[in-house]
Amino acid sequence: MSTVSYRARQLLLGLVALTPLAQAQIPVNGGFETGTIASWTAGGDTRADAIRASYVSGTIVIPEGTWAGAISSGPGARTSGPLDFDGFGGNNDYDLSWLESTSAVTFSPAFVAFDWAFASSEQNEPDQFDDVMDLKADGVRIFSRSSCKLNGSSYSPLANASCQNAAVVNNTISNPATLNTVNLRFGPPSFQRACLEIPAATLTDNSVTLRFSVADSNDRAVDSTLFIDDVQIKTSCNEIGSIVQRTVTTGRNVELKGGTFFFRGANARLIANNSTGETVAFVTSADLGSNPNLLDQIYIWNGTAFTRATGFNVTSGGGISGLAMSYQDGGRYLAIAARLTDTATTQIYRYDRNTNTFLTLTSTPAGCENGTPTIDGDGNVVAFESTCNALTGSGTAKKIVVWNGTTNSSSLFGTTNNCTMAEPALTKNNNGRYLLFKSTCVHTSANADANFEIYRFDRGAAGTNSGTTAANFTRITDTTTNGAGGPQTNNSSAVLDGSTNGTYAYFLSDGNLTPSAANFNTDFSSEIFRYEVGAGTPMTQRTNSSDDAYIGVDVETDGTLNYAYERISLLNGQFSVGQRRVNGTSDIENNLATGLTTNGARIGRTSTVIPVVNFISAENFLGTNADRNAEIWQGRVQ
Repeated sequence: MSTVSYRARQLLLGLVALTPLAQAQIPVNGGFETGTIASWTAGGDTRADAIRASYVSGTIVIPEGTWAGAISSGPGARTSGPLDFDGFGGNNDYDLSWLESTSAVTFSPAFVAFDWAFASSEQNEPDQFDDVMDLKADGVRIFSRSSCKLNGSSYSPLANASCQNAAVVNNTISNPATLNTVNLRFGPPSFQRACLEIPAATLTDNSVTLRFSVADSNDRAVDSTLFIDDVQIKTSCNEIGSIVQRTVTTGRNVELKGGTFFFRGANARLIANNSTGETVAFVTSADLGSNPNLLDQIYIWNGTAFTRATGFNVTSGGGISGLAMSYQDGGRYLAIAARLTDTATTQIYRYDRNTNTFLTLTSTPAGCENGTPTIDGDGNVVAFESTCNALTGSGTAKKIVVWNGTTNSSSLFGTTNNCTMAEPALTKNNNGRYLLFKSTCVHTSANADANFEIYRFDRGAAGTNSGTTAANFTRITDTTTNGAGGPQTNNSSAVLDGSTNGTYAYFLSDGNLTPSAANFNTDFSSEIFRYEVGAGTPMTQRTNSSDDAYIGVDVETDGTLNYAYERISLLNGQFSVGQRRVNGTSDIENNLATGLTTNGARIGRTSTVIPVVNFISAENFLGTNADRNAEIWQGRVQ
């Protein structure tokens, strides 16, 4: 075997993030922080102005600053129309108002990013009363939505916006005078972020006019209002908050093996952190110390420096497929799924950072695999997936195995024949008592459709509870299909907080699990849900987006406070990570990074109660990653 390699490495010191070259924000007053619509022009019935939260009864969370723009078809009947605003034939649209702004744009491609929320009082009206909103660039429609309907219908060809509430609450806007008495029948809406490319043809004169509009469809009687904020014309859809790049790596390795050349770049993947978010473990093929051949290795950032888990060695052809860190003990222990050589089977290991030693938890033969490890708060309990009959007694069916500090057992869960268990997540508390997982098995009641459902299992104070007792299970979801004849509901990615009683479970689902609540999911988008064990109404939908699919969630020790998210935009394919804080039915969001390669959000909270989110991205967010290697980043919510 011959090896040719070159590398260079740098470490970013401290918490000071470099900032890219400043560019004047366009359009001017895109966040309405002047408290006015200065630099914007109102048109049509001119029912448009700047608003703040105190002008709206109910709770509206302004995403950026303290002001936003609002454009309404109300209050009540206005004067414009009939006209064909929606463009689908027939002069059946009324009460048109808009806000527009013209900006010089001297670069191409150009993108417009904005926060938006559409509150339509038509939610419970007959289908044909389907009010519409849109965004046009030089008269070309680039974004549009119509009223959400409680029955899930969409009369117009325009996609539905998200619904606000299942019940009539009749909130109103009281100020300014142009919007006084506008009705928000179902309450203030939740904002979501969009980013779209501006058509190149509109930029040939080095300018563009953006127009946000709202119109009534088929009547004048019922109000619909579009809220907008933080409108920006940008060179890309990449966006950043308060972040720092933790690793700076370069290098590649070409290895001749068995007559074939293998290429390895220096890239990070898999990430975990402790409760403060300051200690971060990750897998990378970069050389951050003692890894000259750029093989998969584990490094830990302790807040000031990197160390490699030198007691854990992966050789050429091997690889690491799973990583978890104990949450409450400073991140002393790691649970790892890895093939140490090119011919090995994936086994589960526990690594002790204090002693630089690792313990082999499985030694299963070829032909089966172990993976997806999870570890409790003090590192004394590990759970993982296995298709190894020697551990599960279930042939090649995937099941969950628990290592209790001395032995492995899969008999905790009772008889689980002809079904699948997956995605274990132990409590972040030290006791290791509670375990979340998804399963097609029958644990507490019938599951005739074999859908993946989310369960919480109580191992008991001594870790000896049996799955043969249904009382040891809490069934969190009980789903079938998304609508009559629709696809099976997808429930996944459950995580458990660190409360003593394992109270708060967060997970992803595209089901309409809370149809009568303030937030519900008639469009069957992938959203984040929280289940509170023992609560009178245990299930709440925490996110509500028509333009995004949530694909990851993590929660800190206290499930009543902060959680991290990962999502993909259905408009542009960009991935975003950030933090959300529980706030009634309108959680407060801090997006930390958006880019095509951004993933793996893991959350902690410092001793000074600052939420910290660690993630992976190959983007050049701060001008410090020109080679686009996948690096470790850290965001803070001040």
